[in-house]
Amino acid sequence: MNNTYHATPYDISASGFYFKDFEEYEEKAASHRNDYGQPVEEYEIQYIDGDDCALFNALGINQANLEKWFDDFEGQYDGEELVKILYLAQDRGMDMDSIDPRWLDEVYIFEGSMTEYAENYLDETGINDAVEKAGLNPFYIDVEAYARDMEINGGFTTFDHNGSRYIIEFHG
Repeated sequence: MNNTYHATPYDISASGFYFKDFEEYEEKAASHRNDYGQPVEEYEIQYIDGDDCALFNALGINQANLEKWFDDFEGQYDGEELVKILYLAQDRGMDMDSIDPRWLDEVYIFEGSMTEYAENYLDETGINDAVEKAGLNPFYIDVEAYARDMEINGGFTTFDHNGSRYIIEFHG
């Protein structure tokens, strides 16, 4: 992974250091000293550059959970899986210990608007076919009103990430 991080000491008499993985962080932190030769113990971990910034921030990465970040999350997720984890962290308030890959199966994701989701739902469930077989006008169902009702009744969340809107249904 090509992510770059910075360990910024809380000790104002020490300068920070850049690192790319947990081993490099541990090595530099172990020998890090302030201007008076004393060991530096506490750092704010900052994300500098790379592909996982949104996930890093959503999970609240700090010195205490940095190793878990590198072991279980950095570079592990992209696409729909990434959106699901961001949703679980940001909207459901789950932390790194709560998010288990099994939870991802409990998150249904649809990219598009609520109206597009409703249209897709009506097609996939066969409701539109049933309306046509009943001899009714295909415009019998007001899809926008149906979408609005679905959203008002709950169970669906809109979630934006990288300029895309997702409709999420969580079954957990």
